[in-house]
Amino acid sequence: MAAVVVSEKSKKLRGTSQPCRKMRQVSASDKMLTPEPPVNLTADAREAWAMAIECAPKGHLTALDATVLERWARNYALYRKISKQLEAEGVILLDMDSGETQLNPLFTPLIKIQQILGACEKELGFTPVSRARVRRAGDDEPDEGGDFADF
Repeated sequence: MAAVVVSEKSKKLRGTSQPCRKMRQVSASDKMLTPEPPVNLTADAREAWAMAIECAPKGHLTALDATVLERWARNYALYRKISKQLEAEGVILLDMDSGETQLNPLFTPLIKIQQILGACEKELGFTPVSRARVRRAGDDEPDEGGDFADF
């Protein structure tokens, strides 16, 4: 079933425009983040920061996102480091003395880092669903034009 998009104007005319429904989207502030990462980040985390700033849509990341982006950059760098080590060592290790296999001890921290990254990505709008919910500064009204405006 296709979703029907109703304009704010139509909602006001019908009397169904409710403030609680407007709170679903976050409006960004005017002060944008700079490509310059915090000084105390590692080289890998600085690269992650720069990549995020470069790939984010213009006006998407603001100064208010700095701490979340820093957390994401640190965890992204750590994720890459542990992933490489796991690829080299293997996820399953063989104990030479007993002949038993065991899970690499780095696997559990990797999973926890993935969870942190997922939470940060949702907050920053790095996932398709979260990106659709974030409005940039100046996007007060949704675009009422488009291919299907006359329907």
